[in-house]
Amino acid sequence: MLMNEETLEYEKLMQILDEVLTKVELLHTPSHDFGTGIPIYRKEIHTLQAIGRHPKINITALAEYMGVTKGAVSQTIAKLIKKGMVQKQYAKGSKKEVILELTDLGWVGFHNHEKFHMEMLDIARECYGEQLNTKIEMFTNVMIDLNAILDEYETRKKTM
Repeated sequence: MLMNEETLEYEKLMQILDEVLTKVELLHTPSHDFGTGIPIYRKEIHTLQAIGRHPKINITALAEYMGVTKGAVSQTIAKLIKKGMVQKQYAKGSKKEVILELTDLGWVGFHNHEKFHMEMLDIARECYGEQLNTKIEMFTNVMIDLNAILDEYETRKKTM
């Protein structure tokens, strides 16, 4: 297959994206415990982050926020409960609605993960200076577009 300039640039983008994803995964390996003393996977720390940022969230709202199924969230919550980082409570005045809360250990992981994000932001500030907001907006738009492309690919793949 003969590659034109557009194809080459696209392949270069995909290679760089793969490198970025690999580095993100390495930063979130289970050996990274975010100060809890317990290995935490990327999905788990981001679930803690979502619960910490949205106090008293329920499983349905958490799944919607994270863009995954309720079943996927329930599995992750079960692991975090077993690790002692999340607890379920009944919502005030309700015997049906269950809300999620971080335990003290969950808050340790949450705060250390937030610190990790702030350290990364500090490096971005050093790198981009006054252009930071423009760069973040540009990167965000590219990621939104890429996400839409991936969604479209999945849709087309289902119809094949």
